Amino acid sequence: MPKAHVNGIDISYRVLGQGTPLVMAHGFTGFTEDWLEFAEPLASRHQLVLYDVRGHGRTSAPEDPSEYSVPIFAADQAALMRALNIPRAHIGGVSMGGMIAAQFVADYPEMATSFLLCDSTAGNGSDPGAAGDFERFLRDGFVLMERVFTEGGPEELHRRWQEYDRENDPHFADNPEPEEKGLRRLTSMSFAGYVGANRAIRERPDLLDRLGEIKVPTLVLVGEWDRFLPCSRLAHERIPNSRFVLVRRSGHGTPGWQPEAFQRAVLDFLEAVEAGRDIAGEFEV
Repeated sequence: MPKAHVNGIDISYRVLGQGTPLVMAHGFTGFTEDWLEFAEPLASRHQLVLYDVRGHGRTSAPEDPSEYSVPIFAADQAALMRALNIPRAHIGGVSMGGMIAAQFVADYPEMATSFLLCDSTAGNGSDPGAAGDFERFLRDGFVLMERVFTEGGPEELHRRWQEYDRENDPHFADNPEPEEKGLRRLTSMSFAGYVGANRAIRERPDLLDRLGEIKVPTLVLVGEWDRFLPCSRLAHERIPNSRFVLVRRSGHGTPGWQPEAFQRAVLDFLEAVEAGRDIAGEFEV
């Protein structure tokens, strides 16, 4: 994979297909190869830009924790787009990638044609309702995960993570992702990369009050079994021109659970945006 030296680091990236650019950011502990399993339909209609987020995959992982934040991740993406001569693109991401996309659209609105918030959130605990409850739970969980990673390493964190999900997730057995894939993601990260990205997620800016400023068409997509569901509904309520898509029989990470439904929802949304059609409404796939 080629690399671009931008924003003080080397970013590993892939560009697939041709057409209107679509830039997608992956989730926490993920990397570009995760996207390749379902990228072909998207790349058949768009110039699909994928990259390893700072601290992940083959991209640089600075040792200094202060060099990690969601605004820095968004700045990395803006710098990569400029290096690739992409002045504007559809901007999206899954989970952590959705957080990056939200920050990007808030900070670089002139570079966004549309916004895709998938299995994610734009808040960080300020909401008094169910969305804020989950975001505060998430913050506490990331503190615990850093402690376990620091004291026991990636293998112990993966074991405890699987144990927790097995006992608390009623759809654990429905998850199509092999357990070893999660372990491979964790072991691929350096200590600095894991801790830096973990803290970036839990300390990210709360963007709820800025969602009303978003002018571009927005897709808010989430699985029906995903604990991010109330966060997604709240984002849909706050973003003026948004489409809400619920993916049936999917937990967190819809591309892995229901890849065809994810692809169809994304492509239908982008087609409507580029045709100038109204995208608003609520749908199920």
